[in-house]
Amino acid sequence: MIEKRKSRRMPVIKFEEPVNLNIGGKKVPGVILDISADGIQLMTYANIPVGSEIFLELDTKFLKLKQLSGKVVWSHLKGDMYRTGINITYIDTLDAKLLNRIATDYNDCEKKIALGAPDVCSKKCSYCNLCAKTQKI
Repeated sequence: MIEKRKSRRMPVIKFEEPVNLNIGGKKVPGVILDISADGIQLMTYANIPVGSEIFLELDTKFLKLKQLSGKVVWSHLKGDMYRTGINITYIDTLDAKLLNRIATDYNDCEKKIALGAPDVCSKKCSYCNLCAKTQKI
């Protein structure tokens, strides 16, 4: 399968608090499933129409990002919640670099685990604070 994304994604398993999206001046809570410098997948109870512009500032104990904006590119009902895909249209350059570095470290770790490498985890890994893997130091 050919990957269409420009940036690598990473899961954000350890986000403990929901994020608030700003959509047309209204706050809509959601939970981020994965993120990259180009896009976000999240779960929300709100049906956000495709094409909607969103604004988001992320300030959790694991990851902080200045305000970014994006457009909803898809939304699918799953049970009583919606899985929603957002294409990021603006992100601070330093935040984009941070997300790319974290995603690269995450993907490198996944490859090492798949190959059975003995020393997978490192304190220098920028994904470490978000990691919930059993191999974590």
